[in-house]
Amino acid sequence: MKKRKGKIVALILTHSCNLNCVYCFEKHKSSKSMSLDTAVDIVNKEIQKVSEDADTDYVKFDLFGGEPLLKFDLIKDLVEYTTEHFSGTEYYFSVTTNGTLLTDEKKLWFKEHKDVIELIMSVDGSTVTHLKNRGCNKDLLPIDFVVENWPDLYLKMTISSFSLNNFAQETIDLLEKGYNVSCALEVGNHWQSGDEIIYARELEKLANYYLGNRDKKPAPIFWRLYGELLVDEPLKNCGCGTTMTAYDIDGRPYPCHMFVPLVHGKEIWSDLQEIDFSNRKSLEDPECNRCVIKKLCRTCYGFNYNQRGSVQRRDKSCCKMFLAEAKVVSAFLIEYLMSNKDNLTIEEIQMLQGALKCYELTHDTEL
Repeated sequence: MKKRKGKIVALILTHSCNLNCVYCFEKHKSSKSMSLDTAVDIVNKEIQKVSEDADTDYVKFDLFGGEPLLKFDLIKDLVEYTTEHFSGTEYYFSVTTNGTLLTDEKKLWFKEHKDVIELIMSVDGSTVTHLKNRGCNKDLLPIDFVVENWPDLYLKMTISSFSLNNFAQETIDLLEKGYNVSCALEVGNHWQSGDEIIYARELEKLANYYLGNRDKKPAPIFWRLYGELLVDEPLKNCGCGTTMTAYDIDGRPYPCHMFVPLVHGKEIWSDLQEIDFSNRKSLEDPECNRCVIKKLCRTCYGFNYNQRGSVQRRDKSCCKMFLAEAKVVSAFLIEYLMSNKDNLTIEEIQMLQGALKCYELTHDTEL
């Protein structure tokens, strides 16, 4: 079934976690958790909304924590309730987990329900890197179980300051084992001058690997549409506050999970009512208006609000990192797609057009 438009609904099941990752943005953990009644009410309401919206044909329920598997019984009861009551509705569940609590009993249940729920596992590279970033032994994680049951999904790799220098080889090592890997920069990290040179070098290593190994699925950062460069309108980085909603443990809705008290440490719900997330222009950073790669830079409105007091104010330490990414990825896409230019899909043609425009804008710009 081809998706026209989907909605993402996050449920914060618990404020608790069994790890203490170095880059975790959830700084205000507690033992609080969501009740089944609250979760069921949210699912009922959101599925009803989707059924009444002709332009939206599915809803994805992201089950978050903390560590969501701490609330496995809640996950189990919620999914079984939903499949029993809404078998004809287009929906699915996704759980982002560190994987450390996935027992044999839980594996069996997830395997039996894998058509309606998926597991996204965080794996940060080598055993040493994973231990440094996340404080647990990667070699004990049930990676093969996740890959066997959801073979099209990516393992989630966060690139931290510690792992920046060697993330290409650590990604390749995982790819060589048959895993799909989505590597992305740590959000909220203050990148230092010179990091962009290292980032570009590592991206080029990965690009060359993908060009020489067409059977490997490129990470999402290498598969950018860049279509935003071809249209004359402000870019909104995500569906925050429009096609995305996050419910905290008490059932209160937020624009996304980056705005909940677990992240901010205080209640900001009233302040958020003053922000129109559907007005793209109002979300732009005035300092970036003259930048040629303004539309290529990703930003997190939640982090902007948390760290700089405004959803508009971007983290300028990321500027050269995203420039490096744009230069390498656009060159990669041009070579990758042109090698099969006679058999491109419509989407790939648009991707090539965007990459050419991106390359034109960035290739002469020094890092």
